[in-house]
Amino acid sequence: MKAASVGGRPQSWRYATLLVLLMLGQATSAIPSPLYSLYAAKWDYPPFLTTVIFAAYGAVAVVAILLSGALSDRYGRRPVLIAAVLLLLAGLAVFVFAAGPGYLVVARMLNGLGIGAIVVVGGAALLDISPERAARSGTLTAIAFNVGIAGAALGTAGLAQTGFHPLLLPYLADALIALVLLVLLLTMREPHPSAGAAPLGIPRPHVPKEIRGRFVFAVIGAGAAWAVLGVCFSLEPSIAAHAAHVTGPFFGGVIIAAVTLAAACTQIVSARYPARTVALVGDTALAVLMLAGVGGFATGDPAVIIVTVALQGGAYGLAFGGSLRHLTAHIPAERRGAVMSMFYLLAYGALITPTLLVGIGATVWRDTAIFPVFSVLAALLCLSAVVVERVLGRRAKRRTAATAPSRDAAAPEPTPRRLSEID
Repeated sequence: MKAASVGGRPQSWRYATLLVLLMLGQATSAIPSPLYSLYAAKWDYPPFLTTVIFAAYGAVAVVAILLSGALSDRYGRRPVLIAAVLLLLAGLAVFVFAAGPGYLVVARMLNGLGIGAIVVVGGAALLDISPERAARSGTLTAIAFNVGIAGAALGTAGLAQTGFHPLLLPYLADALIALVLLVLLLTMREPHPSAGAAPLGIPRPHVPKEIRGRFVFAVIGAGAAWAVLGVCFSLEPSIAAHAAHVTGPFFGGVIIAAVTLAAACTQIVSARYPARTVALVGDTALAVLMLAGVGGFATGDPAVIIVTVALQGGAYGLAFGGSLRHLTAHIPAERRGAVMSMFYLLAYGALITPTLLVGIGATVWRDTAIFPVFSVLAALLCLSAVVVERVLGRRAKRRTAATAPSRDAAAPEPTPRRLSEID
């Protein structure tokens, strides 16, 4: 019996509701990005503070990711998701009544806690409701993430371009959708069939020795991709606008949407190919495109810049999606929580640290001057992932050759099999 039908009449709307919730979480994370330039102009703060606001979100999101899964295993998905939506609403309220940059930090931290919980628990709830559609749920989740970000960025930037209450209406619209979802969660039956049975234990980040090579490769590739994404969501919209000599926030929203929609497309298309190959192609392509992007931004042509960041977004989708699939396919079942905890700790570190450094550089120098330096360093990080995988591959081949039986050794005769036994 499916979990959806346990305990009464099936609630067929639960699956769609959770997908919309996942989309809303990412949309909420993207709303402030096109508005940072307006906040900076309103309160006259330097670029570094923009990256601090962004980093505050990432820092608390990883805390939520580490804690919310264990809490939902013990107390159920529904209570944790309800608390997450309330945190989203609290963060949106702080944005609406913000009276200075400190309020933005608090708002992003509240939203980070809620979004981190939604990412983990919402995805787990989808598997609870429809375990037979696990692969499809993963694809739909990736689509929901990227469509949510792109829609919020474009909608917010378009509204901001008109100048009609841009620091108010996007948050009110987001809050309205969140309230509708909150009502649906309150009427939803608990998706987790064994809620209350699991002991409360937070997974300690740890990587088993047998998969450390894969882990290092995956973290370097995913970390490079997330470093690019962090700068894209914080400073790149304003950097692109300055390079293209475009005024207003709409162009920044287009930049974010181009990155995320391209990433969604490449993740969908690449799902049928081997994860290691996808990751290597993505890492190599992202390295090349980050270097080419320096020339693309230097042209000052808005169309060239949009195409450049879209190609980078496609490569990001391959690098991150392939790296994550390459790792998760080989994690021992009993170590998944510990390994993924370590993975997200390092991935969020890669998201936050380069973003802060770029913010410092953009404060000391011009943002258009620091961006080429970041692009070169990101390209080198991507190439290092390729080098690591090549080295690990050679070592694995040498170990296989060393342990292989000698060709001169007598091989046992194969046991005859009936035709029906042959695959």
